[in-house]
Amino acid sequence: MNKKGQSGLTASDRLMGIFLFIVVAIIPLICRLSQVAVSGEEYNVIRTGEMLNDLFSYSKSVLILTMGVIITLFMAFQILGEDGFTIDFKSKPVILAGVYVLFALVSSVFSKYHHTAFFGVSERYEGFFVWLCYMVFMVVAMAFASDKKRLNFILGGFFISGLLVGLIGLLQFLGYNIFSTEWFSKLVMGDAYDGVPMKIKFDSVFATLYNPNCAGMYYGMMFSAFGVMAVLMPLKNKFKWIFAVLSIMLLVCAIGANSVGGFIGITTGVGFTAVVCMCYYVFAVKSKRAAGITAGVIAACVIGLIVLFNSNAVIVKKFNIIVDALKSGEALNESASFYEDVEVDGMLGKVITKDGEFAIDYAAEATQFMHNGTVLNPISEEPMENGRGTKYVFNESGVKWSLYLYNMESKNIFVASLIGADEAGTETYFLFGEVDGKLSVLDKFGNAVDIDTPVESWGFKGVERLGSNRGYIWSRSLPLLKHNIIIGSGVDTYVFEFPQNDVRSKLNFLGNPYVIIDKPHNMFLQIGINTGVISLIVMIVMFVLYIVQTIKRVFNDKSQCMNAIRLGILAGVIAYIMASMTTDSVVSVAPVFWTLLGTGFGANVIKAEENV
Repeated sequence: MNKKGQSGLTASDRLMGIFLFIVVAIIPLICRLSQVAVSGEEYNVIRTGEMLNDLFSYSKSVLILTMGVIITLFMAFQILGEDGFTIDFKSKPVILAGVYVLFALVSSVFSKYHHTAFFGVSERYEGFFVWLCYMVFMVVAMAFASDKKRLNFILGGFFISGLLVGLIGLLQFLGYNIFSTEWFSKLVMGDAYDGVPMKIKFDSVFATLYNPNCAGMYYGMMFSAFGVMAVLMPLKNKFKWIFAVLSIMLLVCAIGANSVGGFIGITTGVGFTAVVCMCYYVFAVKSKRAAGITAGVIAACVIGLIVLFNSNAVIVKKFNIIVDALKSGEALNESASFYEDVEVDGMLGKVITKDGEFAIDYAAEATQFMHNGTVLNPISEEPMENGRGTKYVFNESGVKWSLYLYNMESKNIFVASLIGADEAGTETYFLFGEVDGKLSVLDKFGNAVDIDTPVESWGFKGVERLGSNRGYIWSRSLPLLKHNIIIGSGVDTYVFEFPQNDVRSKLNFLGNPYVIIDKPHNMFLQIGINTGVISLIVMIVMFVLYIVQTIKRVFNDKSQCMNAIRLGILAGVIAYIMASMTTDSVVSVAPVFWTLLGTGFGANVIKAEENV
């Protein structure tokens, strides 16, 4: 039988606490350069190479799977041995988690992309097994946090997580990016380190969380949680001031991430919780003084947040674009680039630009390049590096044009590849080739694309560039839901469902006709398409259940400290959910969220008489 130590925790409690600590505090920090093989489902479909280098996702997914197995086995032995805390399998959150896992499993089993559905797509690695681990983390965290001492232990894990990731983000905000240092480059790159520190393309705070949007989601969630706890905890509680300091650091990082989604998460998470708190003091405690003080603190926080975020020119600019677009759509009507359209007219492959029509007059090796009907003479001509074709270079309209004429042996197609490079060096590709006696636009893998076949869309007409082109992605993703109502396409298979051959629209709204859209930038669309609309409803019911349950628990409990924790977790959960409207689930942040949600469910189970 386990004996309790001075902390009041048994040995099994402490061990499980350490496992959960790794999930929330260590997994977000993991960065390791890994060379990962591209699956056969992806190669020559969405990937051109057989291998790729991954820095932020693969190693995290491996640790997620490892901890999922360890926690599951440890929990099973504990339940079978009747030693320590256990799981209430009849509770609503556990049932809902089980139903979601069932739909995710069925969707993956019947998916056309089995490997991806179970193991995840490249650079994401969030397949069925990882989502199963998320549900395990939530359910076990719920059972673990149902006792106040264990709850305090896991809150310590979240605190360390926020502190470590926050320190990295704060350094980046101050201009010191650890990814640019020699010691960190050696640590992350291992044997691949060649003496040159890494260069990451992001100018905003991203910490170790894949990109600034993910960082905004994480910092928004953690700031909301610890910020609300700091405000609502009793003055005599020493953690109030510790949490306050951490919250300030997390807020600075959230601002530095330049993420609109993160800002939306913070304002909704803190705002909703503030309303609940006011109602609590007015209707439950019936203290005008407490309600007045709370209202004053809330007003000060709101004003402070507005001032801080308003000082961020990047976020202000993004919001102004969104507001203007929603008013009329006029702010987003112009083409995203120099290129406006691509057409095929007989054996002419046309690229319509702001400076007229550029075209190739296709005739295999005798293909010519024209501008507004006038044949252009190349400034240089040379064999391609592989010796299988010829490269012609032109200068016209401030764009350096390169025309490659070569035979694509894998498809037995003679290709005319036209590449325009603007003054900034940004390259835009256009591929043409003769297929079945007709000139056609090709995708990057040499397959013919029928650019005249309309792609189904819904909504966002005229505002496709809304939210960094999210309007376009959402408009093409929403119609996919009706094809995945009961059974989805398979976990993490969204990239195969999206109409990747929507060449014209991609050129117009994204500025790149061949960019691969691998995520919908919306967790709810992601779930609905991958695991089915019914599974999405199950997930939403779980979120609503938690919110309602937490509000009821707060109104039935008089413990200021416990209610501060409950409301803090509620703010963090809502912040993540709202940020997920513009951001996807990723292995960098999702494990922390699902453990936090489970912790919130567990905190709601703690009875009033156990509070101190």
